[in-house]
Amino acid sequence: MPHIHVTAPQESLNKSQQDAMMSQLSNAVLKAERAPIEDDGAQSLVWAYYHEQPEGTSYVGGKAIKEPPFRIAVTTPEGALNAETRKELVAEIGQIIDDTIGSFEGRLNHWAMLYEVAEGSWGGAGQIFPLAAIQSVMNINPAKAA
Repeated sequence: MPHIHVTAPQESLNKSQQDAMMSQLSNAVLKAERAPIEDDGAQSLVWAYYHEQPEGTSYVGGKAIKEPPFRIAVTTPEGALNAETRKELVAEIGQIIDDTIGSFEGRLNHWAMLYEVAEGSWGGAGQIFPLAAIQSVMNINPAKAA
């Protein structure tokens, strides 16, 4: 049940580019979690948000920058990713962003930040969803995910 939040410079992508990138990022997270990408249950639990940052509101070293990097924040339940799958996910995010916006000369074009929600702390609809229950809905085989 990953959540993806992308913060991007305002009007840096057209709607078609935005849709394609968000789909690719969603699939990259499913792949890292070892969920079947074509599975409707898995797809239904990938929630992604695209936030545009107005020009002049991003700063480096206390100075506004004209072309800020993208920020991709991925939140997953604790244990959904391991060291290997986190590394794979960050590499795939990098490729997706490079393919979408190109590289920035002399600096990073994005930051990828991975967050985990402690077991027993992911909830919705008034109930707690443990990792095993989430993986079951997403048709993830825990033995393959480890």
